[in-house]
Amino acid sequence: MLTIYAAEPNAFNNKEVALLEEMAGDLGYGIHMLRTGIERDLSRVEQQHTLEQLSEGLEATVQAVATTVEMRDPYTAGHQRRVAILAVDIAREMGLPEEMIKGIHLAGTIHDLGKIRIPAEVLSKPGRLSDIEYQIIREHPQSGYEIMKGVKFPWPIADIILQHHERLDGSGYPQGLRGEQILLEAKIMAVADVVEAMSSHRPYRAGLGIDVALAEIEGNRGKTYEAKVVDACLKLFREKHYMLEGQPGPTPE
Repeated sequence: MLTIYAAEPNAFNNKEVALLEEMAGDLGYGIHMLRTGIERDLSRVEQQHTLEQLSEGLEATVQAVATTVEMRDPYTAGHQRRVAILAVDIAREMGLPEEMIKGIHLAGTIHDLGKIRIPAEVLSKPGRLSDIEYQIIREHPQSGYEIMKGVKFPWPIADIILQHHERLDGSGYPQGLRGEQILLEAKIMAVADVVEAMSSHRPYRAGLGIDVALAEIEGNRGKTYEAKVVDACLKLFREKHYMLEGQPGPTPE
């Protein structure tokens, strides 16, 4: 309401009253929109704070799960974390969006979750695995998927876990997927996983070193590993002097 006083009665004619009514309406609309904007901004701040809290809780939960897995397999302690870091850096080198990269990081942190169902004596066996033991090991992507498939994420975490041992030519497991059937996130995880695993020590062998690991992905570029993922990984190590935690970089060419 806009109230205007005059020293005499009927001081305003009809046209002036109409203009004042229009002014009152404009002012009222402006005040309403201003209040709505302030409320909306406050709501956004509250929503952002809530999302940040949820995100922090989610990451803490995922990390707790990863730690549980690694407690059963001391020889690969830190493997999931290092794979997650390398996968994220490959994804950034490829120029992928940060929201997608966040999902890659979380999936990498628990990509071997299915190993929690593998007997500890098989995981830490110092000698060569039997055919049956190897088959048990190969079941871990499916087991990890079964554990995570009912958990709602904004990213395809369960499917990345399921597919991280798939290969472009269909030689991977557990589904024998090919080419575009495999998620890009899983293709990135596959390269990061192979590079970290080959260059690190295992119960049944010493670490083969980063040169051997890079030769593996380079030799199978476009065959078993996605070419653009391999290119990004090689660029990190050979041009940007990237190093895995606790390991030397590649031999200069």
